[in-house]
Amino acid sequence: MKIWRLLFKEILYRKLGFILGLTSVAVAVACLIGSLTLLKVHDLHTQEILQSKQAQTERHMAKLNDDMRKAILKLGLNLAILPKDQNINDWYANDTGTTYMNEEYVDRLADSGIVTVRHLLPNLQHKIKWPEQKRTIILIGTRSEVPNFHKNPRSPIVQPVPKGTIVLGYELHQSLSLDVGDRVNLMGREFTVHNCHEERGNKDDITAWIYLAEAQELLDKEGLINAIIALRCLCNGSEISTVRSDIEHFLPDTKVLELGTERL
Repeated sequence: MKIWRLLFKEILYRKLGFILGLTSVAVAVACLIGSLTLLKVHDLHTQEILQSKQAQTERHMAKLNDDMRKAILKLGLNLAILPKDQNINDWYANDTGTTYMNEEYVDRLADSGIVTVRHLLPNLQHKIKWPEQKRTIILIGTRSEVPNFHKNPRSPIVQPVPKGTIVLGYELHQSLSLDVGDRVNLMGREFTVHNCHEERGNKDDITAWIYLAEAQELLDKEGLINAIIALRCLCNGSEISTVRSDIEHFLPDTKVLELGTERL
């Protein structure tokens, strides 16, 4: 007699036991599959929660970082990169630069990969006699910020002065009764008033800003600047000594000066 026939007869003889045993095995397998399925569903749900929390945390951190960046930007540009042989006493006492560097330096620094400074702004600054108004002013030639090519672009914190225009400090536009849109002559050239600053209580009140190339022409300093104004990036906790080392590595004939708030 074949084994399968014996097995079949044994099942018929012990129907109840077989059914109970088969049911027990089926229930056990179903419980196992159900448990594994529930655990899988729980794992998926947990993963979704963790991903959601991670995304939420990343959004919060991004907002905090952006808030920190904006808070730092409100402090204004806080570094001046000067020619190495510039006398600091002259810089502070006379509000003017007496030595110069090539305007190309700002592009070289922007393309250097330095992460400790940003918002690079080339300046040509001189204290001059305003012949048409018979008064002494600080003239600053500037142009739009040079982007750090290796970084994500950021909105500039200093707006450029358009060609043919002039921005006036509080004392200048108040004493001369000038307003936005008025025309004024400076060193034989006519400019349109682009903006008039509110009172700041510092040298900015007697400062006039014009486009850099036009200042270079008026001062006979084509292609030259005497300062690069920049923002020290405080978000990475870098010390000023680190910033100086980074900058002087790429521009060895310069030096770095910490400033108070400088805003255009």
